[in-house]
Amino acid sequence: MMNRYFFTYGTEGQPFSGGWTEVLAPSSRLACEAFRHHHPDKTKGLLNCGSVYTEENFKQTEMYEGGNFGARCHELIVLHIDSVTTAKEEQAQ
Repeated sequence: MMNRYFFTYGTEGQPFSGGWTEVLAPSSRLACEAFRHHHPDKTKGLLNCGSVYTEENFKQTEMYEGGNFGARCHELIVLHIDSVTTAKEEQAQ
């Protein structure tokens, strides 16, 4: 199951000014990894954004309806994971 996470931005020093990036991933850990792939940490161990929200928590903020510093969603990152079956596993079926 894919969950939606929201990575919000402040007004300067981050990839975008205001608004957010949405990431679809099965877990928050994988969402953060996908985000870091596109927007590496400026300081090791600190995400290059203001805050991270689950979809449920984000919907409870004023940003959900009104935007964030005059901006809304800048991009959507989707983590796509394929399952691979080996020849040996196919023979066993």
